[in-house]
Formats: sequence, C-alpha cells, structure tokens
Amino acid sequence: MSVWVAAVVAKGYQHEAELDPFPSGCSWDCKKFLPDELCKCYIMGYPAPRLPADESSHKVFAFQRLDPPMALSWFPVNLGYEDRELLDHFICMASSTLAIFEPDKNEFLSLLVRLALSDSSPSSMAVLQSALALSSFHRHGLQAGVFRFKARALRALIISCNHCIESPTVPQHIAASMILCHLEVCSSMGLYLLLNKHSPALKMLGMPNAQSLWFCHLSEARHLIDNAGLDRQYFQGEFSRLLDWVEYHMVMSRFSHRHWYINVESIKETRNFASVGQGTCHSQKVKSASYYSHEILRHFCIMFETIRKPTDSLYHSDEYENSLRCLENRITNIVPLAPEGISDTMSGLSTVWVSTMEIFKLAALIYLKRASRNFSGTSPQIDAMVERANILLEDLETFNPAFPLLIIGCEARTDEQRMRILEHIERAMKTSSLRSLHGLQNILQQIWVQDDLAVDYELDYLNRLDAVISSYRIMPSFV
Repeated sequence: MSVWVAAVVAKGYQHEAELDPFPSGCSWDCKKFLPDELCKCYIMGYPAPRLPADESSHKVFAFQRLDPPMALSWFPVNLGYEDRELLDHFICMASSTLAIFEPDKNEFLSLLVRLALSDSSPSSMAVLQSALALSSFHRHGLQAGVFRFKARALRALIISCNHCIESPTVPQHIAASMILCHLEVCSSMGLYLLLNKHSPALKMLGMPNAQSLWFCHLSEARHLIDNAGLDRQYFQGEFSRLLDWVEYHMVMSRFSHRHWYINVESIKETRNFASVGQGTCHSQKVKSASYYSHEILRHFCIMFETIRKPTDSLYHSDEYENSLRCLENRITNIVPLAPEGISDTMSGLSTVWVSTMEIFKLAALIYLKRASRNFSGTSPQIDAMVERANILLEDLETFNPAFPLLIIGCEARTDEQRMRILEHIERAMKTSSLRSLHGLQNILQQIWVQDDLAVDYELDYLNRLDAVISSYRIMPSFV
C-alpha cells in the first residue's frame, strides 16, 4: 500500500498529513490541512499528484512516499477503529509537535512510522503505543486513555527487554522512549498544576512526587545509545536521526539542571519541595554531547559546562576569562549552512533551517554574555543581537524551540517588546498545538514581574532564572 505525505511549507512552517488511497484509512481531520486537489484524489482513491508551487502565496507543496518494508504488511497488528483514527491523527497532526533538531520532519516521520509498523514484536508495539498515547493527548488532552496507552508502551518495552535488547530493536526502544519523553514534556505543565491540587490521585496513577518523567525516558534512550556504541551500523544513515533527537534533548536538559534546584538541600529546607532521591533519574550525571552531534549543540554543551557561578573559586581567574573568550569566538564563527540532501522543490526548508540555526546561535551568545558574568544590565551589543533575532522570528512566522524564545524573551523590557515575544509564542502554539509552550509563557511572565519589581537595582541574571525555574516541582524542558 502506498502512503503519501504532503509537506506544506508556508514561510517556514511545515504541515504533514497522510493521504491513504483507501477512504476508510485516513482521518478526515487531515483534509482541512490539504489543498482541494488532494482531497479529490483522496475521495477517488488515487495517488496524490505533484502540485505546482504557488509563487504568489509563497507555498511549496512537495510529496514524499513512505515505503514500509516490502516484506511486511501495512498493519501487522489488528487495530480497532478508534486506535486507527489515533494513528492517523499522529501521522497527520500530533507528530508535528515532536521537538527534533533537523530540517525535514517529513523524513523523520517516515522513520517513526516504519519503526512502529515494521512487525508485531513487542519493541515495535512499544513505538506504536507510545505514538497512540501522544496522539490521544494531542487530540483529547490528559485523560484516562493517555495513561492506558502509556502503560501498554511501557509493558511492551519491559517484555521486549526481559532477557536482553537485541541489536535490531535498539532504534525502536529509543524511538518509544523519546516519544514518551516528548509526551511527558507536553503534559508536564498540566501535571504541575495537578500535583498541587490532587497529589494523592496522581500517586494512584503512578505519578511520583517531584519526578520529571520526561528526563527518565530521555536518560533511558541515551543509556541505550551508550551501550550500543555510536559506531554501530544501526546508527548510520536514517537511524542517525534518532541520535540527533536524543542529543538535542540531552543538551537542553543541561540548561534545565543548571537552574532547577529542587534536589538541593538548602532549597529543600526553605521551600515546600520534595527532595529527589539518589536512585532517581536526576541523580544520574547528564551525558556530554557526542562528536556526532550538530556543531552548535556541541558548543551549547560546552557552554553549559564552562559557565561558573560567582561563588566558584575560579570565577575571577584569567583561565576562566580566556575560556569564555575562546568559546564566544567559536560560537560567533559558526556559519549556519543549508542542510545537505534537500531538493530544489523543498528549498524553503533550507532557508528555514539556516534562520533557525542563526537564532540558536544568537541565543547562545546572549546567554553566554549574561550568565558568564551574571550580568543583567543594558548592553548595546546584546540589544543588537536581540533585534536581529526578532527580525528572524518575524520572517519565520512560527518558531517552536523554547530555549531561544526564553533567552530572547528575558531581554524584553517594555510592554511592546513583551507583546512581541508573546505573539511569537502564541503563533507557535496555534500552528503546532505545543501545550508545553504555555509553561514558557508562565516562566517569562514571572521573570518580567521580577524585573518590574526591581526598580532601583538590577537582579542577578542567574538568580532570576534559578528562582523562577526552581518554582516548578517538575523540571521544565526547553526544547
């Protein structure tokens, strides 16, 4: 069976939708995101043709065929009507919320679909059930069905590794863990509110107090990669996308751990926080970025490791100053390049990717200058970088990564500047339905309140971030 994916690129935003040649197989939710010509093909049961680009609207329609393994049927397991609709919704809508670090979500979705539907093995079922859990949450919110699919996914993972994890199933284990990681990130804001009001009920559902489950799933994925070895065959080619996915989340988790102090004894004594035990995910060391990571991610990792607090004995040393200067030069000299392998018909993706990398680069430089010297005052150089970042955000129209939005948003001093960044976040939430961005809005608004209250003095940059991010009982993620 042929499956067509329509990638609709409009000024940098990409929609993805499945077109199934059989009318009974595709959710009607997909149709509202597709041109009329595709809907006609869908109704008639014909493969979707290539549509010409509409230069006046700056839209490019490109089609990519997803080919499951030839020896396998499209559905190696029996799915009920509701589960099939949820799978369609995952392919059409929910998968677009996945926080990945690569330009072509179309190719990435193709990989996930093949991993989920390759066979009826427990490892494949784990990917499928994880996808259904995310789809259910995206479509209906946090309700019993989400927990049911999560339980099935975890059970499948346990069954799959009862004896040992065989090499061919490693990518499926990683994919399932990362989908569950993303689900926990998306639902963490709702869980944070529920923890304060309904903690006993959540414990009955297996939700531990002050435990960031998204980082547990992320740690499991990274553990699988470390045990398998980066040079193994199944991390070459398309499976390298899974490695990039894990590396992006792991590097950004370093930022979260730097500013989230729920497991520090002094904080626990002064605030109503539960400590994190030694046997939990948070007690594990956050892994460094591998050599195979994207260049800018490696520099992010070095930056989070290099920056010291004012209380550190080396804070005023020449060695520290030289390392900061060297790191700033290396980040400044990064040249965002268009990704390889992008066809001319998808050239819009290259433009979006270059702009996205430049925004990450600007955010890194702003954070490095601020955090390395705990500096919150005015700086013409930083103001220029913020203005450049805002111009790029306007050109992109939609931009989802939370870390750059947070760092740029922290620089907003006036109501006009704050409305500008909130509009970017609102657009991102409307186009991708990323509920986790609600948490980013709350964090920025708390930071702005602190700025406004500091009338005759300037707040410490690090302490301001620490205070706001540590107020969350579940560690926020900034992917």
